[in-house]
Amino acid sequence: MKNPSSGTGGVPARLAVLAGACAALMGMGLALRHRARSVRAAAELAAAHEARQARLAAQARQLEHDLRSPIGAMAVALELLRTSDDGAVQREAVAVLERQVARMTSLTERLHEFARGLDD
Repeated sequence: MKNPSSGTGGVPARLAVLAGACAALMGMGLALRHRARSVRAAAELAAAHEARQARLAAQARQLEHDLRSPIGAMAVALELLRTSDDGAVQREAVAVLERQVARMTSLTERLHEFARGLDD
């Protein structure tokens, strides 16, 4: 016999619909949590990338400065070699050139390491 208050579906049918709706809501909740985790992970990756880019930019600025300094000293030493007849001044200018060439060699090695870091 049919339950008159149950309309067309009866209690088991209503329970099945309710169970289906609950399952759908739980599935949506899981999907939303998964999406929130994905969004958080993407934000963390973006922040890490920005921090790395800032570090690399700072290192590049420092390397540029470090490369310009010995070039300036070498230019002055060359000018002294061209214009001075004093042997002591010329010897000092040669010593400056030797030190700055060694410094430039070290800096180019650092630049190479920096460039390798860009590939990582």
